[in-house]
Amino acid sequence: MAALLSKNPDLTREEPDVAASIGAQLEHMELESMPTSVRRRIRDVVSRVEPKRICEIGSGIGHLSAWLFDHWENNTHPEHFDMIEAGGKFGVILTRLVRRFDAEGWAHVRVGDFESICAENDTWNAANATIGEVAATTSPPLWSPYEIAIVDVGEKGKVNAIRGALNLVISGGLILTSEPEVPTDDVGDIPESGPLNSEQEKVVAFNEWVRYITEISDTHTVGFVPLFEGTLVGIIRN
Repeated sequence: MAALLSKNPDLTREEPDVAASIGAQLEHMELESMPTSVRRRIRDVVSRVEPKRICEIGSGIGHLSAWLFDHWENNTHPEHFDMIEAGGKFGVILTRLVRRFDAEGWAHVRVGDFESICAENDTWNAANATIGEVAATTSPPLWSPYEIAIVDVGEKGKVNAIRGALNLVISGGLILTSEPEVPTDDVGDIPESGPLNSEQEKVVAFNEWVRYITEISDTHTVGFVPLFEGTLVGIIRN
């Protein structure tokens, strides 16, 4: 796991121009993204694995996606790259990004709730189980199973997204995500009915994360790579 998640010394450490422009746009929109060090390291891991099928859950406006497209522009790109994003307006921006890199033939923007898209994918697979993907008359909602699934949905909903992603990757497939920040502020007592504010929500989400990682460590391989601005987490489906 340590070797798999290590940096690629042959790749540039500088942020690609398109990704930098998207980062500036994120700041203007007051939106957050994975830290630069985590995005860079995910690019390194993807370059090492060279997956034929990969998905990004929570693509936002394409900050991390731009790093990957920039790498693939001069290297072998995957057969399918699914970019899953719940925000409809963001889907328009992602489609422009795909066109910017002339990737319409293999990069697919999927707009909608991740769980709903997974349910549609299960239905499609069941309906086409006897004829196979190639003979099907319609494209699948998702080009799974994947070798790599990247989860970037923020702290709230991260655990559920990882659960869903594990069902979409092959045996030996890799989930990549960032570790949530450890809450440090006193948020008061959280009622049984649920958190009362965003700070309490962060505490609840972090506790859920800790419980889930502890649970799956018994059945899957889990690795942590501390970086300058955050921690990259890798989960291998056994």
